[in-house]
Amino acid sequence: MISKNVLTKYFEYINYISENTHKLTIKETLTKEEFILQNLACLTEEVWEVSAEIRKFTKMSFNKTKIDNFKFSDLEEEIVDVLNTILILAKAVWIDNLDEAINRKIKKNNDRGY
Repeated sequence: MISKNVLTKYFEYINYISENTHKLTIKETLTKEEFILQNLACLTEEVWEVSAEIRKFTKMSFNKTKIDNFKFSDLEEEIVDVLNTILILAKAVWIDNLDEAINRKIKKNNDRGY
């Protein structure tokens, strides 16, 4: 699904964004709690944007022009934005290595039968 080469570059990018948020946002000094809440708010916004693209993709939008102008690449990018924000949020709450959590969740889901 994602090549190792792209994953390496991707995690470098996530680290860069996480470490430089203070340079990338208007409010330059964020407390740890504000950083967490900012990322949670961003995640909500990004999920909404995926929802809007899904409505266009499935032709469930009320706006025919939006449906006609739908591009699959926009949906892909919005999904990546959600992934970006989730990973930055994970770092904000001090989860630097997701390996253990991912393996634990895979085991839990396998034990449940899915």
